[in-house]
Amino acid sequence: MIRLHPGYLLLCCCLLLSACGSDSGDSPAAANPEPVARGDNPIVSAHRGGAAYAPENTLLAMDNAIRLGVDQLEADTQLSADGVAVLIHDDTLDRTTDCNGPVNAKTLEELQSCDAAHWFSPGQAVTSPDDAREHPLRGEGITIPTAEALLAQLAAMGDEAPGLSIEIKDIPPESNFDPVGTQVASVLVPLIQQYGLQDKTIIQSFWPTVLDAVKLMDSSIRTQFLTSSELGIIATLNLLYSTARLHDILAPDFESPDFNATLVDLAHTLGKQVIPWTMDSRSELEAVTALGVDGLITNYPACLLAIQGRRGQGEAAPMGVPAIADCPGE
Repeated sequence: MIRLHPGYLLLCCCLLLSACGSDSGDSPAAANPEPVARGDNPIVSAHRGGAAYAPENTLLAMDNAIRLGVDQLEADTQLSADGVAVLIHDDTLDRTTDCNGPVNAKTLEELQSCDAAHWFSPGQAVTSPDDAREHPLRGEGITIPTAEALLAQLAAMGDEAPGLSIEIKDIPPESNFDPVGTQVASVLVPLIQQYGLQDKTIIQSFWPTVLDAVKLMDSSIRTQFLTSSELGIIATLNLLYSTARLHDILAPDFESPDFNATLVDLAHTLGKQVIPWTMDSRSELEAVTALGVDGLITNYPACLLAIQGRRGQGEAAPMGVPAIADCPGE
């Protein structure tokens, strides 16, 4: 998902030692977590709304994932130039739209003039610009949505709404230990509170300082620590940090060298859930499920639902998109 900044490990260690060194009875390190009990089926989280089936991070993708019956929508957010939280993964517009340049250099009005389905091609796990591929939704008016639009939709659904796991992007700048993500949190958290979705929303980030800021703003919002695979012990280190700082969920790259059943069991003993990213093939989804995880983040949520026996074969993509197989290679 991101490059791991060289100063990240030092930052994480320093903050972890600080947390563990506190002698306050109310400190996170003094918590006595209960082991996590996992249901029969881990939750199905639609990565960017199920990016293989519909344009990533668009309301069309989110609607399609809801139609499929996923347990959770996964999305990314960062700020426009005029301070509005919008749903988009990259720090630039080039890969997913017909516009270019930094997201945070354009106003909401400018962003919503871009075609958010321009480079989408059915069956791609992640959109990749390629004029040789089919682009069935170009020019159909699919725009970059605001985070508020998605929150309002989920609030209107009431108890029938799936959960939402929304990533605060730490770009730009990756080099800053107080990243722009804390500014995004100051916009996003009040929106979640406004719509009364604290119990349905998880905020995730690769940056511990962002998650710490969220907990200071509203400790009732669950936080999820994303883990890169670039260092062999980083998932374990992030688990220790999450335990010390009362973050709720560990989200390792499923290819991380230290992501295994032992880590999952340790996380559960420490009272943490484990929801890895991003498995897409049937074999990957089945293998990671067997580790006893609490959820799986995938670009092919219909595939995971079918594996779990919660959905038969059918149209995985929304109307207007050519039919594709639920799982890659099928």
